[in-house]
Amino acid sequence: MRALPRVLLLTATTLLASGCRKIAETFFVVKAETEEICKTRRSIEFPAPAPSASPGTLEYTFEFPLGQIGTDMPEGQLETEFRLKLFELEVMGGEVDLSTLEYAKVSLRRPGAQEVIRTLLEYQQPSQAFSPSRLTLRGVEAASVAQLARQDRLELVFEARGTLPTQAWTADIRACAELREEVHYFEFIF
Repeated sequence: MRALPRVLLLTATTLLASGCRKIAETFFVVKAETEEICKTRRSIEFPAPAPSASPGTLEYTFEFPLGQIGTDMPEGQLETEFRLKLFELEVMGGEVDLSTLEYAKVSLRRPGAQEVIRTLLEYQQPSQAFSPSRLTLRGVEAASVAQLARQDRLELVFEARGTLPTQAWTADIRACAELREEVHYFEFIF
């Protein structure tokens, strides 16, 4: 196995010497992609809003696992894309009408951090847009999240605005996403 780095170096030198830098850069790439990862959190309790709470706003942080894909990749320039395909909140207990929500979004952040990296899904519609008991946001775009490349999890922050329930209620949340990583692990210095 000790001969492998020597073979890689000789191959790269040969390719560079013959003017094939683009081929060498392409040759030393590792790609990994997950199948769709889904996580469900059941029976989340949403208390009745406190009198001092912001009127009409709801926020919930959902931890999402990424697994070991980033830590298993070799060292090098790592590119990471995270695609949140589905975020669904379904009321399971309590007299709650979600059709009164006017706005909802799901943002991405590093575990334990306060600042949001990027908003992934966002929905704004007249008040009759949502089902009375289920809110579903779908996405197709991938977000480049290089700063999360070697993390084993991330946080999805759900925020909603509108007329909120005045009593306590429970809900299930389900999120489904895909992760793609690419490492250019042989960098040339001139």
